[in-house]
Amino acid sequence: MKITTTRFGEIDVKEDEIIHMVEPILGFPYSKRYVILNHKTGSPFKWLQSVDDAGLAFVIVDPRLFKPDYVVPLEKEDAEKLQIEDEADAEVYVFVVIPEDPKEMSANLKGPLVVNRKKRLAKQIVLIDDSYPLRYKLLKGA
Repeated sequence: MKITTTRFGEIDVKEDEIIHMVEPILGFPYSKRYVILNHKTGSPFKWLQSVDDAGLAFVIVDPRLFKPDYVVPLEKEDAEKLQIEDEADAEVYVFVVIPEDPKEMSANLKGPLVVNRKKRLAKQIVLIDDSYPLRYKLLKGA
């Protein structure tokens, strides 16, 4: 199917590439379908592009690239909603905020996105403990 996006123009998306949110991303209740797009060859960043809203796209990244010990404690209820049977089926991403000064770029480690790559289901998990910050600076010492 073809979708029109603000950032990427018209793109072809296969039906089996669409990720369905089992609960909407916080603050975006009307966008329930997304596709993950690569940013640039060799870049660790990806785009979570809404299929339902042409202007809605988030920069995401695998948090283990900069925080290897990052773990999302998945509650049983969330695992059931995502239909995760094997831990290997779960991909974890965090949302990246890129302000006007890119040196201040940060990742939200408190609200990761968990994706069941086999079933194409996803959910933003809000971690209630203080293990991880809301704004984790990606460029240390910059």
